[in-house]
Amino acid sequence: MTVFIIVFIAFFAFSCGGVSENVPSEDDDFGEIPDETAEECAENAVLYQKPELPQKPEIAEIRKYDKNFECIPLPEPENGELVLESGCFSGCIKAEGKLRISGNGAENTMIVCEDDENEAVVTVFPDAEVTIENLSLSGNVRCIFAENGSSTTVRNSVLSHCTKGGINICPDEAGCRADLTVIDSFIGDIDEAASGISYGISFGNGSLSVLGSEIAGVNSFGIAVWGEKGENNKITVENSVVSGIYGGLRSYEGHGFYAENSADITIKRSIFSDAATSFVFVSGEENEIALHLVDFTAENMLETGEEQGGVVLDGGIAASFERVSIENSRGNAVFSRGALLYSEDLSIKSVYSDGLLQNGFGMQIVDGSEIFIKNLSVISAERAGVLLDGKCAADIEDFEIISTKSDSSTKEYGVGAGFQNGASVSLKNGMLSDNREMGILAVRSDVALENVAVKNTKPRECTEEKNCIFAPDTDFGHGISVYFGSVLRFDSLTLIANNNGLNIESSEVAGFGEKEILFYRNITAVNVWNISDFELLEENLSNSSFCGNESVFTADSQPVRDSL
Repeated sequence: MTVFIIVFIAFFAFSCGGVSENVPSEDDDFGEIPDETAEECAENAVLYQKPELPQKPEIAEIRKYDKNFECIPLPEPENGELVLESGCFSGCIKAEGKLRISGNGAENTMIVCEDDENEAVVTVFPDAEVTIENLSLSGNVRCIFAENGSSTTVRNSVLSHCTKGGINICPDEAGCRADLTVIDSFIGDIDEAASGISYGISFGNGSLSVLGSEIAGVNSFGIAVWGEKGENNKITVENSVVSGIYGGLRSYEGHGFYAENSADITIKRSIFSDAATSFVFVSGEENEIALHLVDFTAENMLETGEEQGGVVLDGGIAASFERVSIENSRGNAVFSRGALLYSEDLSIKSVYSDGLLQNGFGMQIVDGSEIFIKNLSVISAERAGVLLDGKCAADIEDFEIISTKSDSSTKEYGVGAGFQNGASVSLKNGMLSDNREMGILAVRSDVALENVAVKNTKPRECTEEKNCIFAPDTDFGHGISVYFGSVLRFDSLTLIANNNGLNIESSEVAGFGEKEILFYRNITAVNVWNISDFELLEENLSNSSFCGNESVFTADSQPVRDSL
């Protein structure tokens, strides 16, 4: 074996003057290849383009009723209408048929219900049809309560300082089949009930549209769709804002949007911000829920002491993302368990570990999920930019994964992309740069790379602080590490300014296409141990270029991560 290794090292010393030239100094810039070596060691083109991010929607300013005089009794409706002038009106409304309730503007007309024997300020009975416009609702009950088969429209109105809920459609979802439309309105500042629950909209099933509106300042959820299996529920949220969902102590609290069971959901040109548990959480069995996020912005997960996530796809969800931006999330930006996701133009920035000091992934894809992404940007996640765990698959094209941080508790990890325990992934046209520990980690997984650059991988933060728990004397900082029977397939791969450019243990590396790898200014280009066929590895690296590496080949055993 010793003789073979000597021959192997000699084989690699053919390109760009061998191993003795261009040894980097501490002051060298590893970001690009100098002009004088460009002809011999041209960096592969990376075709990644920045995602086109959504425009923030223009939400009309909604003024709340702020008059400070005493309320007068509410008059009775006449001929299916209740038309109110400016002022505050005391009373509760029960609508049994068709009724239109209108005022002189939400800032001028208010109805207050103080009788807690009522369900709400406005109660809509089964099969009734009610329109509420140009006024404010408030009271020590829900703002609106509607029953099975009802149809409710809220337009140019403010629902605030009610108790427990802004709008509750069908408390028992079975047979609900109701319609709710909210247009150019504000729902928020909902006082908590004795149970601690407060929400914007709780919807059974049927048709829900929230257009040009704002929901803010509730404990439990901005919008919840409970659904009913077998029903074709249609949910649309467009040009709207959901913010200030401040709960998070219990599983049903702190969600911007929550849905379970059957629903077809479109959230478009909208902003969700300042949520405690998740921006969007959908759960269901296979083919029950379809989720479409289009021109969607999610930003700022509130700090709590509980488990948190960004956009959560839990179960057999069929999801599509178009021009989605997620920033300052906690736990994950995107979590998928068993879902199918198609995405184009997805931008993730600044993800932190959750309140339990766990996770911290830009994307966490597990348990049978399949994802197909074009134009992905993940910047400054914690622990790993992208993680695939278990029997799941990803096809990602045109991407960047940059500046992953070590986790906040142990100061370990910081991996650009990790694939483990049976994951299968294809990465095409992209770059992983300035991550920590490893640019790519593959553990018992199958990874294909085409036109990918991995560069400037740094040690874990704990290495710098000299307090690492795992392998405290190992710098890591590897470009690509493949462990425990993994398979790495490559074409047009570039490895620049890493510790080990390619680190291989008990695994296979196989080229396809032109089989090109450029190793430039790594400490060691290739480190290999415990592999069964050196000749096969030599064959697959035969079209590689080596420039300015301190050493080309080593066979040092090193500590091995078995998972993230």
